[in-house]
Amino acid sequence: MLKVKSVIIGISVVVIVSLLVFLANIGIFFTPVATEMVTGPYTFVYEEFIGDYKESGVVFDRIYKAMEDEGIKTERGIGIYFDDPKVVPADKLRSHCGIIIEEKDLDKVPELEKKFKVGQIEKAESVVVEFPIKGSLSYMIGPMKCYPVMGEYANEKGYNMTTTYEIYDEASKKILFVMGIVE
Repeated sequence: MLKVKSVIIGISVVVIVSLLVFLANIGIFFTPVATEMVTGPYTFVYEEFIGDYKESGVVFDRIYKAMEDEGIKTERGIGIYFDDPKVVPADKLRSHCGIIIEEKDLDKVPELEKKFKVGQIEKAESVVVEFPIKGSLSYMIGPMKCYPVMGEYANEKGYNMTTTYEIYDEASKKILFVMGIVE
C-alpha cells in the first residue's frame, strides 16, 4: 500500500512539475511591461476580416502564401483590431490581417496594389507591450496578458485608446502590442 502511495505521489509531482514547466514555457508567468516608443512607418498588405479574432489565422496564412508567391519574404505579420471583443459580438469583430512589406520590397508596392489591399501606418509615438513567442499558444495568451497592461498604462497617463495593432515578429520571437498615443 505504501509503495502504491509513493508511486501516485511521484507521478503527481512529475505531472505538476511538467505542467508548471509547460505553462512557464508558453509565457503564462511572463509579466508584460508597457513602454513608450516611436513605431512605424509600416507598409503592409492585408485582407479585411470580420469574425472572431481567434479565427483570423487562416487569413494570415493566406496572405503569407500569396506574398511568397509574389516573391516577397517577410518575417513580420500585422493584425489591426478595430473592435473590443468585450463589447462587440465575436461574429462582428473587424480586423485587417496581413504582412509588413520590408524596405527591400517597397519598390514592389505599386504592383501589389493592383492585386491586394495595401495599407500604411505612419511613424508615431506609441504605447508598446512586448510578449515572447514561445509557440502557437502565445498568440492567445499574449492578448490576455498585454491588453490590460496597455489599457492601465494609457489610463494612468491620461491617453485615449485608439485602434491597436499587433506586430508578429517571427525573427525576434516576439509580439508587439501597439497603441498610438492620443492625449
